[in-house]
Amino acid sequence: MKTLMTVLVLMLAFCSGSLRAEPITAAEIAVVDGDTIDAHGQRYRMIGYDTPEVATPRRKVRADERAVALLAKERLGELLHAGTLDLTEVPCSCSKSALINGTCNHRRKCAILSLDGNNIGATLIAEELAVPYVCSANRCPRMPNWKRILEQQMKAR
Repeated sequence: MKTLMTVLVLMLAFCSGSLRAEPITAAEIAVVDGDTIDAHGQRYRMIGYDTPEVATPRRKVRADERAVALLAKERLGELLHAGTLDLTEVPCSCSKSALINGTCNHRRKCAILSLDGNNIGATLIAEELAVPYVCSANRCPRMPNWKRILEQQMKAR
């Protein structure tokens, strides 16, 4: 719970200042996976959380990870219809060189998708379909080890 609160406080701090939430409807959003959406002709990586991968060219995705990834994607789609949505575009955490050469965040923009004023990722974290993932101003930590996370979740049950 402390980690979730830290994530939420960091996200609120990130959103202060000139950033502004823009209302958006579920019809304007296509869910790519549990932490990525397409909206208004742009692809957005949601910040503050990470979900497992359905597929990635960087490594082989295990069946258990893919299963949870599909659940996270489906749940995100359900949440889009659960209340009022706002999309806030935020600066991505990339090095200056990645920003200059266009490789920042795999060419995705970064955003916070809020449901009734709360980061939608908080629900996915609470439901164990995501984990907190918070970057600094110009770099991100290593990606979560989903094999280990899923093994720990199974042991806890």
